[in-house]
Amino acid sequence: MNKLKKSFFTRLTGLLLVAGFFYSCSTTQPSVDQLLNNKNYQQALTSINNQLAEDPAQPDLYIQKAKIHAILARDNDPEVRAEYYESAVESFNAAGDYQPTTRQQNQIDSLRQQYWKFEHNLGLQASENEELDEHFQRATIHFQNALILQSDAVSTYKSLAITQFKMGELDVAIATYRRALSASDNPPPQLYENLGYLYLEKGDPEQAAYYYELANKSLENDLNTAFGLINAYVSNGNHTEAVEILKPLVEENPDNAGLRNVYGTQLYEITEIVIGDLKAAYRAQDSALVSQLRFEAEGTGEQAEQQLIEAFRRDTANVNYLESLAVFYNNLSAQYLSLQKVVFSEDLPEIRSKAYTLIDFAIDYYEKLSDANPDNEQYQAKLSTLENLKAQNSASPNN
Repeated sequence: MNKLKKSFFTRLTGLLLVAGFFYSCSTTQPSVDQLLNNKNYQQALTSINNQLAEDPAQPDLYIQKAKIHAILARDNDPEVRAEYYESAVESFNAAGDYQPTTRQQNQIDSLRQQYWKFEHNLGLQASENEELDEHFQRATIHFQNALILQSDAVSTYKSLAITQFKMGELDVAIATYRRALSASDNPPPQLYENLGYLYLEKGDPEQAAYYYELANKSLENDLNTAFGLINAYVSNGNHTEAVEILKPLVEENPDNAGLRNVYGTQLYEITEIVIGDLKAAYRAQDSALVSQLRFEAEGTGEQAEQQLIEAFRRDTANVNYLESLAVFYNNLSAQYLSLQKVVFSEDLPEIRSKAYTLIDFAIDYYEKLSDANPDNEQYQAKLSTLENLKAQNSASPNN
């Protein structure tokens, strides 16, 4: 009996020793922190995954996992960081699924911001470093990496789109801005303004105007947006809309010669449209409409003339403003000459006189242009044409 008890006790002791042996071994396994300190990242990931398989509701482990993926990203070239950052984001999102504490959530937000800022700033540095080979391409890679970490980072979208535009990738830059709009709950006005600019560059004034209008800025206080929208309207032939913006801007900025010059040219465009309607009214023998349209054409033409003169008066050294006046008088004289074929006979002398008065002004300003640019053959040719017209009028028996 005692022999049996002794045998059983011995076996029990043996089992306890074995259990103790295994317990002792388990405590000597390195912790995740130890593995990280030793840069054993893959082993650390394996350890974390094993622990999460047993109990997935551990936000801290997901945060550690995200950290490891971020470290691996930085240890690799920018071109191959995307997959590591994507894994980091997946880990952050998984941590968020298990009701993290305020401390844990703050840590998640802080780390994402830190990793995003790292890539975003590298993108800015690369885009400005002209000594770096293919610096724009390198910058776009960093910006795209940053957007993996913060998909709603408007500043990164803007920087990426600007870099793409500088690379000549206009459509790609537009697509980037449109992504920024989709990613932002409250897009800043500059996104719409920049899209408007890019669509103008693309030659799509209708879309440009659409986005400039969405910017919804006070045009009197933001001349960049105002000019962009005006350019969009002008390019799309929406001269009335352009004038509606230009009028208050000129009143607010009376000494801005550039504004006055554009305002004057747009008023001329409207004058030309009115004269086109006037021709149709003459052909239709509509006397009442003729009177109305003649008055409108005279009034709008005079406004255009006044604005162009005021622009040149404020900057007489600017040849562009001088040329605007020369072209204005030349084109408006041509419009009145074209009316001669359709006007009522009683209106012909006045219309003819108006046309040749405008020709005299055109000659005067083209002479000024020729004096300022004696080698410009186009000015000389235009001046010769106008002088021939004047001579023909002087020789005409109806004069």
